[in-house]
Amino acid sequence: MPVDTLAPPAIGRWTVNPSATRFLRSYGIDSAADALALRGEIVCGHPDRHVARVELGGRTVFVKREHLVGVRTRLRNWRAGFGPVSRGEREATTLRRLAAAGLPAPWWLAVGTHAGRAVLLVDGVPDADPLTDIAVSPADRRALAERLGRELADTHAAGFGTPELAAKHVLVGRRSHAVTLLDWQSAPPPGPVSVAARVRQLAALHATLPDAAERLRFLWAYRRVWRQNASAPRFGELARWIRTEARRLGRRSSVRDQLKPAGPAQRLVWLAGEAACVIPELADGWPDPADGRPFYDPPTAGEDYNGAVLVRWHTSDPLGRLRAAVRERPWRSPAAVAARVLFHLARFDIPAPRLLAFGQKLTGWAAADSFLLYEPASLALRATTMNDLRAADLTPAGIGPWLVGGAVASPFAVRLCKRRGR
Repeated sequence: MPVDTLAPPAIGRWTVNPSATRFLRSYGIDSAADALALRGEIVCGHPDRHVARVELGGRTVFVKREHLVGVRTRLRNWRAGFGPVSRGEREATTLRRLAAAGLPAPWWLAVGTHAGRAVLLVDGVPDADPLTDIAVSPADRRALAERLGRELADTHAAGFGTPELAAKHVLVGRRSHAVTLLDWQSAPPPGPVSVAARVRQLAALHATLPDAAERLRFLWAYRRVWRQNASAPRFGELARWIRTEARRLGRRSSVRDQLKPAGPAQRLVWLAGEAACVIPELADGWPDPADGRPFYDPPTAGEDYNGAVLVRWHTSDPLGRLRAAVRERPWRSPAAVAARVLFHLARFDIPAPRLLAFGQKLTGWAAADSFLLYEPASLALRATTMNDLRAADLTPAGIGPWLVGGAVASPFAVRLCKRRGR
């Protein structure tokens, strides 16, 4: 099996790291379909993909699922030099190259595609925390800053760019202080990393670090290694470039969100794919089949379900489905949109009902059923219009528990939550 590339995907394709074959087979994971069906807690996600944590015999494995692998994704990766592959396959190729070069990155276990979806299995890093959470003494912090500077400079010197570099994507061993860089799905093929690319990537790390301590020590160690391998800018000039770029990046909501204190974590487990996404406390006792009654009965504006409120929809949205297909993005049901709003309310610690479960399943070329199960807040819910959303006082001091009745919260509400949650 070649070390530097993965073959173009096919329906049901499945490529396993030889060192992980016995381990995966011992848990019945013999195909991409098996990997996609693994049950675990979602730790982060986007509308078109997410990452779940799965425990297999005391070993932590991260399952990176892509809900839709479209032509644009394959074309973008082909133009980047990886072939017409999914994000997961592109990342697996980079992880293989990093391992061959002896550089800090997680160990990939398997990658594959199935029925228009893709999955990548990555080994967890034991006894490690994100750079933002690691607790070390002042002396160890200085040593860690120098080590991170050297490791990152060595990675760039070896020709590996880090476009997803952020503080949350840097893992540090609690005792060893070993550094592991995560999220390589956008990394280009190995080649010289330009000065502009280095500045952008260092600025991304600078902009997402909540604590300014030891940044200059890190940069000094980085530049010292850089200067040994190639011509490097003067230290003061490099520091100014990074600060300027970091200020520009700091205006992005995705960067600002990483610096905000998070509210209570919203945890979910997938059952039957997207047909049932439930909190871990309810996962073991969830009805079987997970995509059946009572959650997919006729539509209701809201009814009592064991002390919670259950809302069901039957939706016909041909234009929305067509628009999603053209954009190569997953279509969102009313329940998925409402759940996303609740996620963001919880993220910014805004008073709101507690999300217990939601789900959606397609029933035709334009039709879908979906449901939302939530725990009522102290104040009654009311139907919400766009005007209500614009006028809503979504601050902890105000009234946050608005959501759905007969109407559906729109994506506009998510942007509103972010602005009010600053």
